[in-house]
Amino acid sequence: MNYLNKKIIIIDNSNLSYAGDDIDGTVVRGTEASLILLAEQFIKMGIDVDYCNSINHKKMVKGVNYFNKENIDKNFTYDLAIVISDANEFNRVTSIKKAVFSNSNQPIEKFIRKKQLIPFLKFKPTLITLCDYQFNKRSFFTSFYGKKTIPITVDPKFLNVEIDSNYLPGRKVVYNIRSNRNLDKLIKIWCEKIFPINNEFKLYITPDLIDYNDYHINNNIFLRKIVSREEMIDELKNYRCLTYLGHKSDIFTLTAEEAIKLCLPVVTFGIGSLKERVTHMETGFIANSDQEFADYTIKLLNDDRFYLDLKKKMQKKRKENNWDFIANKWAKYFLNE
Repeated sequence: MNYLNKKIIIIDNSNLSYAGDDIDGTVVRGTEASLILLAEQFIKMGIDVDYCNSINHKKMVKGVNYFNKENIDKNFTYDLAIVISDANEFNRVTSIKKAVFSNSNQPIEKFIRKKQLIPFLKFKPTLITLCDYQFNKRSFFTSFYGKKTIPITVDPKFLNVEIDSNYLPGRKVVYNIRSNRNLDKLIKIWCEKIFPINNEFKLYITPDLIDYNDYHINNNIFLRKIVSREEMIDELKNYRCLTYLGHKSDIFTLTAEEAIKLCLPVVTFGIGSLKERVTHMETGFIANSDQEFADYTIKLLNDDRFYLDLKKKMQKKRKENNWDFIANKWAKYFLNE
């Protein structure tokens, strides 16, 4: 399909200021990184892309035009406008088709409280969900004009890095998700069921919103640094597994997908979208109880042969990136005549 002369605009509803060359920094998060990569793939397909956020100057990176959303020309008609979460952003732009890239489950009461009802009725956008869990959670009343699942995937950097199948990291695990995603329960399981088995075990956690104190230090719980995407890749290769229970708000869990692409097993309860990310016994373990969660983690930490065998199995199933497939899915749905 020829998409020349097609024009897409992506509008970020946040106050973040960034462009494509900021993708490896600490400002750009999972949602923003995914849309940057999607925009760059559109460019490769011959589609023109404008990407608007709170950036204070015009900038072109890998063919994508970045500029401030206050400077959008409403007299120009785009073929497709994509907004992040907030349908009110459609007031800024003129487009033939419209899509809301949703990064939340947003129950009806929150949908109304966030003032989404009127712009949805006015602009009639398609709601884009990222996984089956989110698709099923979003009710008809928050997606009047249809919803469609188009997933995201990892930054190609996570697949370009070489994995040494014989490399054995120290006996340490990581939690690199926001601390309000069941970290308190993870710490409880760690202190009561995992760390007492071997005082060489170490847990590294993200240092936001937590009252870090002697209790954590005495149980070998350490704060990891906030690092760039490339630094994080090097960091993650030095853990035995990602320990994350999951959370009802998880709609894709890109962190788990990134870990798996680095052959880092994920130990989880499979809450939220994690049942779609983790294949039990192949890319990690889905526990049904606190004790199972502890047992799987201990096995990966204590049994070197078990860990290396799973790592080699994950390496054989390591898939190539598929941003091309994802971008073509968007184009087929929204840009075909």
